[in-house]
Amino acid sequence: MTGTRRVIGLILLLASASLPAEVLRLAGNVWPPYTDRSLPGEGLSVELIRTALGRGGYQVEYIEVPWERALLGLRNGSYDMINGWPTVKRVDYTLSSRPFLSNRMRWVQRRESDIRYDGLDSLIDHPIALSRGYMYSDELNEDTRLQKGYAANFVQAAKMVLAGRVDLTLEDERTALFHLERELGHEQDALRFVPGEFRRVGLSLVVRSDHPRLSDIIATFNREIAAMVEDGSYAVIFARHGMPVPTALP
Repeated sequence: MTGTRRVIGLILLLASASLPAEVLRLAGNVWPPYTDRSLPGEGLSVELIRTALGRGGYQVEYIEVPWERALLGLRNGSYDMINGWPTVKRVDYTLSSRPFLSNRMRWVQRRESDIRYDGLDSLIDHPIALSRGYMYSDELNEDTRLQKGYAANFVQAAKMVLAGRVDLTLEDERTALFHLERELGHEQDALRFVPGEFRRVGLSLVVRSDHPRLSDIIATFNREIAAMVEDGSYAVIFARHGMPVPTALP
């Protein structure tokens, strides 16, 4: 019997080893340097997520769609994950990992403007452009006193600022600098950051709460992203994308 058990155990072990890794569908919009099929590794976030979950036995397929479609697909089960900021609007159908990087959100104004940000009250007299569907903060999204217009993305919003249609737009600092050095390069000197920041927020892996392996996906990601910081692979990925390396997770 002992020999039979060993044979059965070996067969089960070999069978499990030959099973293909589960493929998780990560949805995102074009949001460089984090998610963008045209970038190395399909973006900084995609490479970090794919590497961390890959170390735990998962495969990650990145699917690029408009942001609102990514959110809808996450809710109806078409996609398994996004990378996103915390918001009360998703708590009923998602669970988030620990943050794996920090986003510094900053206002952008025309060069000749001299706007100072001191809380939402300081924005009441200034028309602003936001990217449609983004959860910058629950307070900002829900403040009905503000003169808010919407654009498809930061580049479109920045052009609204340049044209004088609005006074300000808001974006992650890395993303704003990415576009100011590329699509907006010829107009880069006409824009500048408002001193200080709107907020600093952690970017997390967000998984739909009805996924059958929800707990394991979150636990695997949290464990492996921390291990990547310790073994240096986290820093290597940041360096490959030309980004300063954070000294620790948020």
